[in-house]
Amino acid sequence: MTGHVFSGLELPPLVAIFPLDKDSKTKDITKNNPPGIPSNVSPSSGPDGRPDGATLFIGSSNSYIEFPNNGKLDTRRSMTILAWVYHNGRSGPIFNYDRRGFGVHLWMVGPRVLFVRFVKRSRQRTSSVATYTKKPRYRAWNYIGATYDYNTGVATLWLNSRPVARQSIGRFDLATNYPIRMGARIGDRRAFRGKISCLQVYSVALTSKQIRGARKLCFKKSKLYDRPMLRKHFLANFGHTVLKLY
Repeated sequence: MTGHVFSGLELPPLVAIFPLDKDSKTKDITKNNPPGIPSNVSPSSGPDGRPDGATLFIGSSNSYIEFPNNGKLDTRRSMTILAWVYHNGRSGPIFNYDRRGFGVHLWMVGPRVLFVRFVKRSRQRTSSVATYTKKPRYRAWNYIGATYDYNTGVATLWLNSRPVARQSIGRFDLATNYPIRMGARIGDRRAFRGKISCLQVYSVALTSKQIRGARKLCFKKSKLYDRPMLRKHFLANFGHTVLKLY
C-alpha cells in the first residue's frame, strides 16, 4: 500500500493528523480531510506543556467535535488510532464512527478504563478490548492507541507505546464509513470530560516502534512543520523513502 506524501515525503498509509491545538484548531494537517465541526470546546494545556496544545471537552452532550467523512477516514481494513488523552470524567467517546450509532469506536468507559470495539462493516459487533488490568492514569496525560490488523485478525490497545490488551477478533472489513464524533454521541448521556491532543489515524496496524515514533509528532519541539525534521522523523521510525522535498 502506498503511503501518503506530505510535503514530498512518503509516509506510511496516513489518514489524518488532528493536532487539536489553538493553531490548527480542528484541521487535519495532512489536508486529506475537511476540518472538524466544533461545539462548546476550547483550547487548553497540552501534553507538551503548551498552554494551548490540546482541546478541552466539558463532559456534556453539546461538547464535541464532529469530523465529516468524505471517504478518506474510511480505512476499511487495518487501522491505527493514536491520541494523547487527559481524562477527568466517567465515560465518553474519544473517536466514534457514526454520530448516532456505533461503528468502530474508541472510548473511555470508566475513569481509568480504555475501550475499543472494531465493529464489522455489516454493523455486527465483535469482541471488545479494554484495559481492565493495566490502566491509564486518571487526571493525567496518557498516550493511547488502538490497532486492528486485518492480516492477523488481532485488535490491540496501547498505553504509552506498549501493548496492554489484545484480542483475536477475526478478519473482516471495518465500519469506518461514517462521520465521526469526539466527545459526545447523539442520543447518549455519556460524554467525555477532559482533554484530547494529536489524534492520528493510519490505514495500517502500526508496530510498537512506529507508535513510539509518533508519540511526540505534534509537540512543539518536534517541529512538525520543519521539513528536514519531518523527514528525519519518518525515515527513523517508519523507514519510508523521501521522494521529493518541495
